Amino acid sequence: MFPHASRSQEHRFPETLRVARRFTGGLTLALAATLCGALGAGLVSCSSTPGTREDGRPKLSDEEQLGLYFENALRYIELGEIARAEDQAFRALEIEPKNSRFLLIYGQCKLLQGKSGDIQAAIQIFESISEKDDYRVQMFWGAAVERSGVLYEEAAAGVRDGSRPTDAPDRAKRSVELESEARDQWRQAKAHFLRSREIYPGEPQSLGGLVRTTALLGEMDESIAYARELIDSIRGSQRLVMIQLEDEGLSAEDETRLFDNKRSNREFEVKARLHIAFLLEELGRYNEAVTEFDEILVLQPDLPEAYSLKAQLLFDLGEFVKARSSIERFIELRARTASFEDPDIRKAYDFVERCERAIATSNQN
Repeated sequence: MFPHASRSQEHRFPETLRVARRFTGGLTLALAATLCGALGAGLVSCSSTPGTREDGRPKLSDEEQLGLYFENALRYIELGEIARAEDQAFRALEIEPKNSRFLLIYGQCKLLQGKSGDIQAAIQIFESISEKDDYRVQMFWGAAVERSGVLYEEAAAGVRDGSRPTDAPDRAKRSVELESEARDQWRQAKAHFLRSREIYPGEPQSLGGLVRTTALLGEMDESIAYARELIDSIRGSQRLVMIQLEDEGLSAEDETRLFDNKRSNREFEVKARLHIAFLLEELGRYNEAVTEFDEILVLQPDLPEAYSLKAQLLFDLGEFVKARSSIERFIELRARTASFEDPDIRKAYDFVERCERAIATSNQN
């Protein structure tokens, strides 16, 4: 997900604030696709001589067994069965403990599970891989260190508000120390993502990592620039998909896959633009943020949250009539799936009244 900073305003709606943190460029199963290419020249096999099974059939050689584990692990990752993928990688590493391809898969499985111990294990695994100049190693390593920083940030917040136990005599001081460690982790993660891009400039997941880490570090203009670069990459991919869809000889399976890619690209661009819009708001560049929401609504005209967020910006800009129109569109769309008692709808009606009062006041003046 893209992180963002949000200023506190009384008319912000809880649901819309949650939306801004939904970003698939974060630690998602989409990263599994990057493992489909071989790490290095291929599997390094032990040159063992095949034996026979109890039923008389020849046993699989180590090379064949490793190939089977590799195929199984990738399939399980794509299915979201991370524990089973991890088991396949573990079995392979029992045969070849230093096999970089399986170390990468094993580390990714730890990363996707996401608990503190898993994240630290993932970092140690990526550190142990000898092929440091493989972009995937740097990319996953960066993602693990980034996640470690988020865990430090969460710990700092818990120590600060008293919800997390600590042996430190000074909670405030300990919180500051943890926050400092979080920032150090994000700086390291950023360096890994930059190195990944040096090795392979065309990898969007590394670029997504830079979007996130720069935002976490408060480098908002840099994060916006990376996000716009990411959007250019997404649009390039979308153009290629559209060209492929024009092929009259497409199989039904390929056509389904391409339509899925088309939808995913559009959703990914929406989330990238949401990130940009929130950072622009944080920087006080409201007109630019409104323009960003206009772009979002071209891509996804039925996104209720975009209308509510745009309404709030328009209100801040003194565009009260436009703000009312936008929030009314939010209510119309949200009412399709929620009741009048929904907290966001009730707050939206309150916001309509604020707009009307502001319009009346401006007309009197």
